[in-house]
This record gives sequence, structure tokens and C-alpha cells, in this order.
Amino acid sequence: MWWYRLLTTALWPLLFLYSLRLAWRYKSLKYFKQRLGFAYPKIDKDSIWIHCASVGEINTALPLIKRLQQQLKNKHFLITTNTVTGEQTFLKQAPENSQHAFLPIDCYGSSKRFIQKTQPSLALITETELWPNLYQHCDRLHIPLCIINGRLSHKTLKANKWIRGLYKQALEHCRHILSRSPKDTQAFISLGAEPDKITTLGNLKFSFDTEQKIPTVEIELEQYVLLASSHENEEEQLARLWLDNHFKAPLVIVPRHPERGEKIQQTLNKLGCHTARRSINQPVNQQTQIYIADTLGELTGFMQQADIVIMGGSFIPHGGQNLLEAARLGKAIITGPHMFNFADEMELFLQHNACIQASSMDDLKTKLQALWIDSNIKTELQHSARSLMEQCRNIPDLYASELSRLFPDILK
Repeated sequence: MWWYRLLTTALWPLLFLYSLRLAWRYKSLKYFKQRLGFAYPKIDKDSIWIHCASVGEINTALPLIKRLQQQLKNKHFLITTNTVTGEQTFLKQAPENSQHAFLPIDCYGSSKRFIQKTQPSLALITETELWPNLYQHCDRLHIPLCIINGRLSHKTLKANKWIRGLYKQALEHCRHILSRSPKDTQAFISLGAEPDKITTLGNLKFSFDTEQKIPTVEIELEQYVLLASSHENEEEQLARLWLDNHFKAPLVIVPRHPERGEKIQQTLNKLGCHTARRSINQPVNQQTQIYIADTLGELTGFMQQADIVIMGGSFIPHGGQNLLEAARLGKAIITGPHMFNFADEMELFLQHNACIQASSMDDLKTKLQALWIDSNIKTELQHSARSLMEQCRNIPDLYASELSRLFPDILK
């Protein structure tokens, strides 16, 4: 642990500059101050703190947050994220008695200032966030910490022995882990977690907020295929496919990182594509083949109106992006071959015929053409995706019940 503290201290100037750069990009002084461990809001001493890394984790945790609020009407909730996009997503749907802050960078001093200022009665950390300094400070101040919807990424499990040892020490400060699946439970045990501290409950991502309002996006396209949360090189691959095959519907690209919008457009224009970019209000016309939606917070709206959704991050060895939001909306979903970050979800979806997985760009072409030729295939996919999500709506209740059992003096 000492070497991690020494390393983060040595890297502090670089982390300072990196935080300043992002704060400047998003024009958020709050982000800059709080990521360094300063300027946190005053909160109730018995508040429940829930950390969600970014947009996906916010959407995952919201049904549980609302369930806990129904159960604990007098409790205050502090929700933290690592990103500005996570903050924006939360503020659009913020439940009552809750407020947002940015989690500090995991340096010893910044983490200590955050915990001493907020002093929550319970810390709930979603999914994969293992921060050694933060976990240690919680333990020292006797703040119970529980990982919810616990999973370990492929990268974490493949880490070298020094990093794995650091993660093991972090888990020693954790009171309990509520994991998504038996496979995730075994992964935590392999990393050094004590088996009697882990309970397998199911994947919160499969639950959804039935009251969530889907934003409407204004776009002059009646029918389009969406490439959702794309990464570098995927846009070019899809653009070549569109140019070579003259598909009847245009392609809308929502990049995972919107700041790449200009670079994407430059690359596609060199291929001869007729493009338009949303962030600079370029209009769509009959010649537009690809529309680049490089704006924040509009992915769900574009999904809602899409004819077919292709999941990004899956046609390069990135590991895929979360397909559950598209499934909630009852969309016909196609992924590429690289979905190893969502292996459990893919296995379940393929078992229920709730999505299609293409092995290559040529295979994607074949599967897209099949969906356009036979509308029954698309209708079946949409129905299967929606039905699968409906079956998982009670998972937040399971989590709320187990948390109440584990922490009866706090969640009352």
C-alpha cells in the first residue's frame, strides 16, 4: 500500500494538470475543485453515499436509489461520479433528497478530505471501482463500505501480481460485496475477497426505472440505423460498409467520446461520405449519408428513435458497450464479435434471441440486409429484448432488501 501512496503523490502534478484540462473542456470549476478534494457541499452526517463512475453506472443505480428513498424517506443521498457526463445524467433525473459531487482522484490527501468532509453513514460503490486510499479512509472512520452490482473487468483480472495485491488490500476494507452473478462472485474470490462477504443477487443493469423520461431529439430523419457509443476506427469501418452497399437508411453515429466529432467527420469526408455534424448544427438533407451526433446526453434519445441499434466498442477489441439501454427501449440490437466486457449479458441475450452478434463487417452486412428484407426478424428481436428486461424488474428490490439485512441500524 505504501508504494501506491508514494506513486499517487509523485503523480499529483500530472493529475492536477489532467483535471485542469478536463475542467477547462467542460467549463466546470466544480469538477476541478472536487476532483482535487476541495469544495464539497455540506451534507447530513447520516447520509448514504452512492458512487457511480459515469453515465452507465448512474442509469444502473437510479432504480435502486429510488427504491431506497421510498424505504428511507428521511435519509439524504450523496451521489458521486468521476465524469461531467455522469453529473449531467444524474441531474436530469435527480431524485428528491439527493445531491451530486465529484469523487476525488484517489490520492491520499484528496480522498481523506472528501471522507472527512462528507462522513456518510454508509458507502455504496457500484460495479468495478476499487480505490485503495478511499477504501482505507472509510475503514479508518468506521464508515461501512459495500460494493453493489459488483463485477471485475477483464483488465482487472489480468493485472500483474502487484496490482492484484493492491486490489486485495482494498477489498479487505470492504464490509460486503453484492455481486451480479456467480461468475463475478468467483472473480472477487480469486482476487482475494472473503467468500462469506459476498452475496450473489443479480445484475442491477437489467432493472430499469419505469418512470424514466426518454428525451426526444430533433432530427430530420424518419428512419436510421444507430451506431451507439462508437470508438476510434469503428466509424471508418461502418462508413466504408455504408458507402459500398448503399443502404436505404442513413447511419447516425453517437461516439463514446463526443470530443472526437470533428476528427471523425474529417476522416469520413476523406472517404467521400456526405456527413453532417450535430455539435455545429449542420443540417441534414437528402444527400446526408452519415450524421455524427457528437453531443452530450442524447444517446438515449437517438436510441429511442432508431430503427436498428449497432453497439459500438464491439467491432474492435475494446470489449463492447452496454446494450441494456437499447434493450429497455425494445430495439433490434446488433453487436460485433468483441463483447468480452459484457460476456454475461451477451450469453443471456443470445440465449433469449434478444440480439444478433455479427462476426465481421461482412457478416454485419448480411445481418442488416436480413433485417430489412424480413421485418418479422426485427419484430422478434424487439419483442425478445423487451421481454427479457421485463423479467428483471424486481432486482432493485432484492438489493434493497439485502442492504437492509446487512445494515439494519443504518437503513431504518
